[in-house]
Amino acid sequence: MVAIWIGVLACGLHAQPAGEAFYKDLSLLPYVYSGVESYYLSSYDRTGGNDDGFRGTYSQLYVDDNGEHVIFDEKGPGCIYNLWFTGSDQDLHWGTIRFYFDDEKSPRIVCDGREFFNGALSAFVYPLITNAFISSGGFSCSAPIEFAGRLKVTTEKTVGFYNVYYQLYEKAKVRTWTQQKDYADLINVFERCGADPKPARAMQTVRKSVTLAAARGKAPEEDLLALSHAGTIQRIRINPLYAPDQYSLNHVNLRIYYDGQERPAVDVPIGPFFGSGLGEADVRSLFVGMSSSGAYYCYLPMPFRKGVRVTLTNRSYQSGGEFFAEIAYTDGFPEERDGARVGYFGAKYNTAWPIVEPVDYVLFDYKGRGAVAGQVMTVEPVKPDLKRWWEGDMRIYIDGEEKPRFHGTGHEDEYQGGWSTFWLTNPYSLPLFGQPKTQDLVDVFGQVNGATTMYRFWPGKIHFDTSIRISTEHGHGNDTPANYSSLVYYYYVP
Repeated sequence: MVAIWIGVLACGLHAQPAGEAFYKDLSLLPYVYSGVESYYLSSYDRTGGNDDGFRGTYSQLYVDDNGEHVIFDEKGPGCIYNLWFTGSDQDLHWGTIRFYFDDEKSPRIVCDGREFFNGALSAFVYPLITNAFISSGGFSCSAPIEFAGRLKVTTEKTVGFYNVYYQLYEKAKVRTWTQQKDYADLINVFERCGADPKPARAMQTVRKSVTLAAARGKAPEEDLLALSHAGTIQRIRINPLYAPDQYSLNHVNLRIYYDGQERPAVDVPIGPFFGSGLGEADVRSLFVGMSSSGAYYCYLPMPFRKGVRVTLTNRSYQSGGEFFAEIAYTDGFPEERDGARVGYFGAKYNTAWPIVEPVDYVLFDYKGRGAVAGQVMTVEPVKPDLKRWWEGDMRIYIDGEEKPRFHGTGHEDEYQGGWSTFWLTNPYSLPLFGQPKTQDLVDVFGQVNGATTMYRFWPGKIHFDTSIRISTEHGHGNDTPANYSSLVYYYYVP
């Protein structure tokens, strides 16, 4: 409790919890704050080509007077939430990485890049740090690195492919990272994936078994929870009491109605909702997960003012089988805060089976105020020789900006892996990102092609005031038809 209180004081009572403080009380996820800007820096080809790191053309912002390659340079207050690289032969060959804080002449963090991602520094260890063996070709740091004045990150040599997800703040009080930084509490949260990461509190739990008949004309809908007062759903757990296949999990929908709505605010297939669009998989993220044992979970809080109704609906002509569900909630709508609004939880599911037009596949296109918490994306090739769809870049446009605020370098990079064949043949599931399942893999002239499902969560959430659009190319220049589906988790202010 002391650690939580210190974290809240450090970032201001009504400001976005910044850096490690974001994880201290994840029951605050529904709050949508002002003065929070999210950014994504990467080595994407600025000319629109596909030289996203192969030759290192755009793999640094500039070379400084010391001959160091500057890959990040921002004035705070801010926080790097995620830093990713990949290297040839699943290794890094660019030498030393250095972190300079608040215009200091000497770096506070100095380490060989290879050793940094092998956990050589006591503060930066698994599961905050993962290397190519763990995240399948990617080297990723999920330890929040906070800076009050300025942060400059350099490498000894050109890095090739890289990306950085970070936030800048107007109101949050951020303490610059020091050598005394101890991530023990955050490591404990990450190691407990599968358990609720929010602080323990008294909750009421409703347990119910339902059997879904086959859809005949009208899709059968069975209630899991119905309340007529204010509260917040804190967790949803579902256990299918049969062996569901991919088709079933993509045609049984979770629906959530808030405050007497006639149409659900959430209406999404349970497979993607719990982390996999390819049927049951071993998903162990911080917020959602599933396994073949039947334990599916979601710990994203869902507040409501007047009441809530949660149902399961079978949209297929096949019987949906029997489900056991457990939903836990607390009474009362979260209190209002100056500088923040309480958002309702939403989840948006989209498909393009296949997308063939030379335009981006759109995961999410929303008008209004809110914040995106994460996303799941599934890609299934239409035939084996139509490969390299993974070369498509993610693009996120915020508040009507003409240029994407986020511009990625390819699917495996954006989900923190690397190198398509190695990536597809080595599924992984980690607290904030993963590729939990691949299938139908075939070797096409020395390069593997096949279906995959991926997820990624954005610490601090991606805030927007008027609109957000999340899209991705399918292949470089949208030149590869494929079957795409996706789900985006978000909070919206009505």
